Amino acid sequence: MTKVSNFAGAVFTDVAFTNIARLRRLAIFCGLAIGALNMTALAGDPQASSGPNSTFPEIRFDTPSGLPVPRFVSLKAEETFCRTGPTFSHPIRITYRRKGLPAMVIAETRDHWRKIRDPEGDECWIHRTKLSGAKTVMVIEDGLVLRARPHDGAMQKARLGRGLIARVEKSDDGWVKISAPNVRGWAPQHGFWGVAGIAAPRP
Repeated sequence: MTKVSNFAGAVFTDVAFTNIARLRRLAIFCGLAIGALNMTALAGDPQASSGPNSTFPEIRFDTPSGLPVPRFVSLKAEETFCRTGPTFSHPIRITYRRKGLPAMVIAETRDHWRKIRDPEGDECWIHRTKLSGAKTVMVIEDGLVLRARPHDGAMQKARLGRGLIARVEKSDDGWVKISAPNVRGWAPQHGFWGVAGIAAPRP
């Protein structure tokens, strides 16, 4: 049976929002809870990571594309079929229904197939035309505090729900600046899946 992964579509939630003048209520776009992450190791690699933002295994550049492996990319369409092997004739293993979902490329073929790992640790094959080099992240800590600047004492702007997908604007010393509908700010890198010091210029 083919697995369907929605990664819990986003909802609006009331959260506290603090500024210098007053305390007010806002509706913040955030994600529903998803199951705990279940990272699996890169096959045959003793240095593989055991968590979403653990130290990466050794990065390889001797790849068909010349791009580093592993690296992060994102899903281009609202629906993406991920297969058991690197051809269109292989059965569909997972159907993703979440545009922008970050995924880790862990292997490549010369004919443009990418083996990816998703936030739950599942692995399957996607053709590069279905992937984007756009930098996105998914929130993995429910209630992650979004701040105005990249330090713990900065003003709180929002609390993000687990499963929210956001676009990465920049990073700075363990902090990531993200933007999503109606909200923008900084949060610690460990609160996201999709960042580990590697940027993919193309899928």
